[in-house]
Amino acid sequence: MKFKRWIFFSLFHSIIFLSVFTTYSQEKIMTVKEIQILIEQDSLEKARAAVSTNIAHYRTKKIYDSLYKYIQFEGSFKLNSGDKKLAITKAETLLKEITKNASPHFVVEAITEMGWIYDDAGQHHKSYNLLESATPYAIQNKEPKNTDIAGLEYRKGYYASKLGNFPLSKKHYEKALQLLKKTGKEDYVFYNQVYNALGGMMWQESKLDSAKFYFQQAVKVLEKTDETDIMNRFYRPALVKMNLAVLWNALGKNQEAITISEESIKGFQEYINRSTDEARTYKAKNNQCVVIDNMAAFYNTLGEYSRSQELIEYSFEQKKKLFEKNDINLIISNIILAEAKTASRDFEGAAKNADQALELLKTSHGADLYWEAAALSTRATIYESMEDVENAALFYEKAETLYRKSMGNTFTKDFLDNILEYSLFAAKNQKKEKAISLAKETYNFTHKGDFKNTLQEFYHTINLAQVYYLLKEYGQAEKISEEALRFNVIKKGEKINATDSILSQYRKPEALLINAQSKYYSTENKNPFFLKGLLDQVEEGVAILDQRKKVVSNNEDVTLLITENEELLNFAEKLRLELFQMTKDEVYLDKLIALHESSIYNRIRSRLNLRDNVAFQHIPKEVVSRENTLKAKMVSSLNDSENSSIAPFFEASENWEQFLDSLKENYPRYYKMRYATLEEPLNDLQQKIPTNTTVVRYIFIENELYVFVVSPSIKKMIRLNYSPIKNHISELQNDEFSVEKMRPLLYELYRALWFPLEKYVRTEKVVIVPDRDLFNLSFETLTTKPMRNFQEMASISLLAKYYISYNFSLLLYKDKRKVADYSSEFIAFAPGFNKEMKEEYKLTIKDSVALDKTYLTLLPQPFSEDLVKQYAKVFDGNYFINENASKELFINRAKEHKIIHIGTHAESNNISPDLSRLIFAKKTNGEENYDENSLYSYEIYNIDLSSNLAILTACETGKPTYQAGEGMISLAHAFNYAGSESILTSLWEIDEESSAKIVKLFYDNLSVGMPKDEALRKAKLSYIAKAEGRTVAPQYWAGLVLIGDTAPIDLNNNVAWWWYVLAGIVGSALFIFIIRNNKEKQA
Repeated sequence: MKFKRWIFFSLFHSIIFLSVFTTYSQEKIMTVKEIQILIEQDSLEKARAAVSTNIAHYRTKKIYDSLYKYIQFEGSFKLNSGDKKLAITKAETLLKEITKNASPHFVVEAITEMGWIYDDAGQHHKSYNLLESATPYAIQNKEPKNTDIAGLEYRKGYYASKLGNFPLSKKHYEKALQLLKKTGKEDYVFYNQVYNALGGMMWQESKLDSAKFYFQQAVKVLEKTDETDIMNRFYRPALVKMNLAVLWNALGKNQEAITISEESIKGFQEYINRSTDEARTYKAKNNQCVVIDNMAAFYNTLGEYSRSQELIEYSFEQKKKLFEKNDINLIISNIILAEAKTASRDFEGAAKNADQALELLKTSHGADLYWEAAALSTRATIYESMEDVENAALFYEKAETLYRKSMGNTFTKDFLDNILEYSLFAAKNQKKEKAISLAKETYNFTHKGDFKNTLQEFYHTINLAQVYYLLKEYGQAEKISEEALRFNVIKKGEKINATDSILSQYRKPEALLINAQSKYYSTENKNPFFLKGLLDQVEEGVAILDQRKKVVSNNEDVTLLITENEELLNFAEKLRLELFQMTKDEVYLDKLIALHESSIYNRIRSRLNLRDNVAFQHIPKEVVSRENTLKAKMVSSLNDSENSSIAPFFEASENWEQFLDSLKENYPRYYKMRYATLEEPLNDLQQKIPTNTTVVRYIFIENELYVFVVSPSIKKMIRLNYSPIKNHISELQNDEFSVEKMRPLLYELYRALWFPLEKYVRTEKVVIVPDRDLFNLSFETLTTKPMRNFQEMASISLLAKYYISYNFSLLLYKDKRKVADYSSEFIAFAPGFNKEMKEEYKLTIKDSVALDKTYLTLLPQPFSEDLVKQYAKVFDGNYFINENASKELFINRAKEHKIIHIGTHAESNNISPDLSRLIFAKKTNGEENYDENSLYSYEIYNIDLSSNLAILTACETGKPTYQAGEGMISLAHAFNYAGSESILTSLWEIDEESSAKIVKLFYDNLSVGMPKDEALRKAKLSYIAKAEGRTVAPQYWAGLVLIGDTAPIDLNNNVAWWWYVLAGIVGSALFIFIIRNNKEKQA
């Protein structure tokens, strides 16, 4: 929620910059143009002299109607050496002279010019009030078809929007359009400005159809303007695109929003490159920053936090060139950058930006209480994220005080959201009085007035229930949650908006969960009948969430959906476990496991549903296009506040269900992966597991850890004591080279995680399916007794005892495919990322906003290059290195090989798992987009990667403790769908040289027919036997893991062939030698 505020700000900002220029007189006065060129060239003394000479000339000749054009120069901050007060005073003096002596039309023009100067100085009230004084002069203008009055209305609308008074702004814009039409003048530039502005107002009111209409009208009238004018050719189209991008984002068309934003930036840049007008160039540069901030918001919508942050940082640097250090624009950039860093979990960086914003607010003239409150609230969130409860409470309190001062008696949605957030923080930290006070205040306020019978009433009812639940006041929580569940059952004569009615149903699961949990914890004697009733209630919530997935359109909604889903599923698992323990009925155990497995796929699905640019192999583009269109219609039918009818949503839903039926029939595999009910029974699981294998599935239910051990002959659910060792895994990551520090950690992890189930593991082959933090642990490193040194791990660790492989879901055993036999042995890709490649890439990038800074920091990978060259020869395969190891080549050439070796950097992204990626070489022809060399996990679904094994050893995990394993699951699932039977990857960033050594040993073992898990185990044991010094530490070898199928690969390799020939020659020679030797002895 916090991150969303700056998205709204940047969108709001884009609307208020809809159009900033009046229609200047068409008269061409060269001296004005020459002065603008002089200023552009920084020939300021010559420019000042020219302005002074010209003003004196017009005064002498008493040509006062021409003086209005010189207000821009008198008020120029640049010509007045940055002294804004002096610039404004000089411009005001000239205005007074013009007002006394000029014709009415030119007085209006002069007042308009003065308004822009006040606007540039941040004095928007003055700008608005000044235009009021121009009305009498505009009325005096009797010229046919003049647009003076319409122009004033339009400009007053602009300043009203900058003051945040959107209803007043809309009235001015509508009146401007009415007056413009009345004049009969075909001023298409003016029509463009008014339509653009009205589109923005409609967007503010969530009237998306009207917004679309006005923006499209703005585009149409531009086609009738003079294209030789650079304003019409570049500037105005860029403005329209800026606002259309906002609209596409609101409609869930995020990729289109990004594309059209890029076009807008280029349009403004083309204008800047050609313009000599100081004021307009300044506005164009400012608008570019707004578009970039908006693009950051769109990337945030997709969960691409890293790119979002990069864009805000770039925009921030550009703003520093435009504004003074303590200007409100820079303060706001600090705030949104702090929130962006919070979203990507860079809390220290976020704190620096928030503190800087608060410091600058002390001396900023343009500061207001709202943004100070926003900065304090952001800082509070950062403290809360860093678990500094005391400071978080202090800053939430300060923010609340300022919000109240800023808002007075007005409760805006934004203010209500902040109070809600504060109440939940207080409840979580058992600040009872404060939490209840805040939650009751917003509850009472939304139960009357404008918020009555709206979603806000519903949300704040649920919030009060949640606050009571967190404070363990279960009776009150049950009572208020029941009120939330009755939200649609209203009294006679009352009315709920159709859209709010549907959306409240989609948010009902939270109320169902609070209600069920409150009943559970307030009841002492729980019998099976009682627990089944609660389970029915929770399953109703799960079913609603399944429906809600189809209208998710942004990352915040996806995160909320996943969170609510996980909470419901966790409680359902808890209930099923208790029912199993009470009744001993294995049906409950099987359903518990099935439910847990389904949650993995639900998370993957939910994230994929967010993207409108995801494609899948074997699914025609027109099918995917229709899928996206139908989903977009459902979303827009709920977002459009103009249409109060429920019919469009029901029609869109019916079309969607019919489409799903056709998918199920025509593309069953795709349907099953994305839309089928996943809670499949696992009662035949034991029959699918090989006889020599035991599967160990770890499961967290709430914060308790269980392990499900299953083989063809065993099926056990065991509770583990996780609490004493819950921090051990993170401590291992910090102490990877110290035997003394790791000794107790690895042994205690063994005692907690393996010893309790060891007697049930009666096979050498073990498949481990981790959960949560256990994805960061290499189980092979657990030691059966405290080790004396790292070499001893070869004999006392789980590596010494088992052939261990991993998987991410038990459901994979239900759909186990037959191992394929491919005719091509081996293909490899190794970009290497050497210095020359990076330098060449830098030279091709002209626009620094498109520069991929991460690419420039990637470490070179010389050992990967050597490895792929060697084994391409061994396996008679192909390899592509350096600039030839491109994404395009990989997509086109990788398929249908026994082994696909991907010797490149990869990122396992736990924050946005669908953005886990493989990084290939950049193109150096300047035609590639920012991240076109990245292959994201959501793109892999549309690629054929059919293979027995994919090697991906240089995988790095950002924020390993946050949503642990989610990035790896995303990559593994995508590779599995794309046709890879197994993946050799890394749990953490591994030293490239040691990784290459282990992979060499692994390949050698595979080449003699070993199963993949056995080949990897023996490669690691061989590595440990030969490693010296610190390189024998687990950090160097234990991170490499095999995920998926373990069967051997039938490799026809050159090494084996030559080995057999050589062995044959040696054997023959030896045989001949022995015979001859015997003959000589006999002789």
